[in-house]
Amino acid sequence: MDIGTDEGPGYARLRRRRTIVLAIVIVALIAAVGGLLISTTIKSPADVAAQTQPPGLTQLTAAVHRQVISSTVLAQGKVSQPAEVSGPAAAAGGGGAGSSGAQPIVTRIFLHPGAEVGPGSVILEVAGRPVFAFPGTVPAYRNLIPGETGEDVAELQVALEEIGLGVGDDTSGVYGPGTATAVAAFYQDIGYSAPMISTGPKADRGAMMPLSEFMFIPRFPAHVASIGAKVGGTASGKLVTLSMGNPAVAGQLNPNDRGLIRPGMKVTITNTVTGKSVRGRITSVKSRTETKGSISGGIFLPMRIRPSKPLSTSLIGQDVTLTITAAHSSGPVLAVPEAAVFASVNGSTYVTKVTGAHSQVRMPVRTGITGDGLVEITPVGGGTLAAGDAVLTGENYVRPGLPAGPAGRSKRSFTVVPPG
Repeated sequence: MDIGTDEGPGYARLRRRRTIVLAIVIVALIAAVGGLLISTTIKSPADVAAQTQPPGLTQLTAAVHRQVISSTVLAQGKVSQPAEVSGPAAAAGGGGAGSSGAQPIVTRIFLHPGAEVGPGSVILEVAGRPVFAFPGTVPAYRNLIPGETGEDVAELQVALEEIGLGVGDDTSGVYGPGTATAVAAFYQDIGYSAPMISTGPKADRGAMMPLSEFMFIPRFPAHVASIGAKVGGTASGKLVTLSMGNPAVAGQLNPNDRGLIRPGMKVTITNTVTGKSVRGRITSVKSRTETKGSISGGIFLPMRIRPSKPLSTSLIGQDVTLTITAAHSSGPVLAVPEAAVFASVNGSTYVTKVTGAHSQVRMPVRTGITGDGLVEITPVGGGTLAAGDAVLTGENYVRPGLPAGPAGRSKRSFTVVPPG
């Protein structure tokens, strides 16, 4: 049987109806989706205006604090090598290794580089004889013997008395019997025999100090910077070099900060490598700018800084950061950020105290010391401020949902406290 004969003219008409219905459904769906898309992309002029309207403003506030305000200045510096002096001079007769025929060979070293040297400390031996240093500004240039006079004799006498060895009735600057006795006692204290003058007038006899055994340096404390020969080596040239005092700090001040800085101010010296800090004080500030050796590459005013405790010699040559306390309040004061202080048209200053969600009080104040972004304020005209109060520092865009007034600005009440 041929079943295809069942699909007659009626079946064809049914299939055409189904096709038409399906096409209508598809067109309806396309129309619905198109309408949705159009509705989301096309906006009315009112909608466009609403969305392009700038938002209103809201308050930016800061809290009032009660604290000490410090004004600080930052500068750079470098740890500098202390001044140095070398000696002693070669033997020049009258005693010591040079006059006895002994070879000037270093026989012992007691203090090595970096060691501290005190007045009268034996640093090393040359041909079995001591080499030591005494304080004095006149360099050693001759043997000091009984009968000599001069400034070098006077400073020897002062040095002996400072270590507890009096010179008796000798006149200052005159090497008499009392000075000779003190010199003999000094040599005995350090464990050596004193070179003696045994010829000539009786008044000019006694213990002496050979030029090859001592050196005068302007100030203590001192440290051994270098020894010019090893044990067994020949003592010649710069046998001993001593650094006087402790490492200091050569500061470099920005010329713009010159009016804020003066000698005597406190300084925090910070090692840029380790971050460790020590205290110090400014000892001098030069008025002429320099550029040579500039750390920053610009001009600077040289400063000298004295640390409160000795710096390690290992820091010599290293850069440091200097934080200088230029000024500070005498005690805790009311402080606000500098951005919270505004000027009126008449030149007076005020802060705006926030008293509620949308209310403020403009309060006249007198300003004081400033530092680290803060300024001291004192209310005037009867206004009151306390730590914890909020003051206005500026305005920012509001968050959606906050009530807005004309031109999109937040509604708020404003009270002015007039100056007294």
